[in-house]
Amino acid sequence: MDNTTPRTLLELLEKYEVEIPIIQRDYAQGRKTQHANMVRTNLLKDMKLAVTGQSPPLDLNFIYGKLVGEKFIPLDGQQRLTTLYLLYLYAFKDDESKTSIFDKFTYKTRISSRRFLRSINENRQDIFTNEKIPSLEIEDSIWFVPSWRFDPTIKSALAMLDAIHEMFKDIDGLDELLDRDSLVFNFLDIENLGMEDTLYIKLNARGRPLSDFENFKAQLIARLKKLELSIEREFEHCLDGKWTDLFWNKYELKFDEPYLNFFGVLFMNKGILRNDNNWSNTMNWEKIDKDLFEIIYYTLNFIEENLNSDDIREIFFNALSEKRTYEDRVLFHSLVTYISKSKGVDLTGLNQWIRIIKNLTLNTRIDEIDLYRRAIESINNMSANYKNILEYFSQGPKISFFSSEQVEEEKKKAKIILEDEDFAELIYSAEEHKYFSGQVRAALYYSQEKEDVYSKETFIYYWDKIALLFDESKPIHGNFLRRALLTLGDYTLPVSSYKTLCVDDPNEGARTPSMKSLFSNCGQIVKELLDNLEVKENIEGQLKKMIENVDIPQTDWRYCFINYPILFNVMSGSHLRLRNTTNSMLIIPNKSSVGYNYGVYLLTLKFILDTNGIESEIIRELGAWSDQYIELDDLFIRFDKGKYIIKDNKGIVVYETVSNKPISEIEDYIIKNKDNN
Repeated sequence: MDNTTPRTLLELLEKYEVEIPIIQRDYAQGRKTQHANMVRTNLLKDMKLAVTGQSPPLDLNFIYGKLVGEKFIPLDGQQRLTTLYLLYLYAFKDDESKTSIFDKFTYKTRISSRRFLRSINENRQDIFTNEKIPSLEIEDSIWFVPSWRFDPTIKSALAMLDAIHEMFKDIDGLDELLDRDSLVFNFLDIENLGMEDTLYIKLNARGRPLSDFENFKAQLIARLKKLELSIEREFEHCLDGKWTDLFWNKYELKFDEPYLNFFGVLFMNKGILRNDNNWSNTMNWEKIDKDLFEIIYYTLNFIEENLNSDDIREIFFNALSEKRTYEDRVLFHSLVTYISKSKGVDLTGLNQWIRIIKNLTLNTRIDEIDLYRRAIESINNMSANYKNILEYFSQGPKISFFSSEQVEEEKKKAKIILEDEDFAELIYSAEEHKYFSGQVRAALYYSQEKEDVYSKETFIYYWDKIALLFDESKPIHGNFLRRALLTLGDYTLPVSSYKTLCVDDPNEGARTPSMKSLFSNCGQIVKELLDNLEVKENIEGQLKKMIENVDIPQTDWRYCFINYPILFNVMSGSHLRLRNTTNSMLIIPNKSSVGYNYGVYLLTLKFILDTNGIESEIIRELGAWSDQYIELDDLFIRFDKGKYIIKDNKGIVVYETVSNKPISEIEDYIIKNKDNN
């Protein structure tokens, strides 16, 4: 035998028998999926251009394999070789001298695949000279076995033959054109690199290392075969079939990364990974057992069949994104848990299960890995009640980890939902508000008439007003809402040694309480605000009216924020913190008071002076109890215990306010003396 390296399919078959090994997957380029259709169409177009001389010869890259005597076993390139083989059968339909050569191409994967390819070869003239499309002619032939329709390789080959016929049917002398070496590849015999499965993991069609996902799939299938599960064949078929389509339809060319992320998030949630970064190369495959394979199988089949559900689609794909949060992982786990428990069949309680777990998750701080693991554990503890979660919560169970306030809210709502369908619909509708993420206890609390008795009308009365005040990420009217609340009292919430005017961000992971937290505290100030609002009138106009009509003493720090909203501008929107000291209320520009801070009254006066064109400067030292003063010409103005004090450069008191209107008094004094000077 000569030592010439084959570059075309005919040259390869003239030298060797070609046997597709068991380790290889079924032929896939003829599948009737969006992804396969795109690959098939583009490949055949490129082939046609090369064959007809409209482009240079088409290089199909490396065909790797190993030689065993007279037999060549391709370890990568099977898909391209099979497509070439079907094209050659079609092109050389009238050349009987090629029959024995074409018989040297076979599949070891299934007897049906081998027999089918041999029958196509033997009957190719009858098949391809008939007016029918190839697949119909083949399926109508007496030699065609009906059960072959269920062989994935045969189904794919039939589709490819139809596509080949459609693409090349008008080309005369196709066999002669193929003889011009228009479709070539780089043949490589690899020796002493290990067994077929090892090589398959190491190499891909371009001669480069396999991607993480390709490597992972090969290892996963090897583990599946070792366990000898009943779902082995169907699992393997879905892995490269409809599950691939599931991710392809969402991500197209970048589908393999989120596909791999699915396994990483699932494995991490199941406790067999400590993190899901670069895990696929260090995986302990012995930890993937029968139960985990079934979870994968039921989950991906269920998702593929139920993508019309917005909630399911959002939970599933959010957990696979690069920016996934611990909350996303927890919600993903709740979905997978239900599917695996019910084996994707009993879905009667899925909506309630997802609703309650989602409410708990989005209203609990889960921003650290330990908190995430505790959330997973809590869901596992609840999972025995996956089908009747509503009844379970109505009985007042003890739920670990999740926010105790939210747990109690879910218990109350569960009782109401089971007893009153109309009230249930009101609750479901209210829970859809993005800002509150299922947290509706303020309206529920205000509507309570006695223990376990709530008024639907009162619930609507309060919730409609709350809903009008917020969009999905913030208060609609911003600081107008805060100023209106301040007219009714000090509504601030504690945070460490500070108090906050409540930030916009409703994320429970934020360490500073939000307006969402304020409204969910069910306080009297919030209730009074809501009672002052009319849903049919302009909300911002009503808030402004409350601000304009307020009668609050200037000795109350709230007066400054209500009347000088510019004060909000020096505060970090992520914190909005204040600190009460013995001298005055401090504005904390950022998170901590160890830096430079502002006295509320001094900063208010500075803004007043700026408005009147009077140049002045605030002098501050670091820390909460540092000296602060306004330097105005040779005067030094401080605020201490409710009054402004002015001293000269010798430390002698020049003036101090005595009325209960210190801001107006100091403004009048400075302007009057400025004019006199």
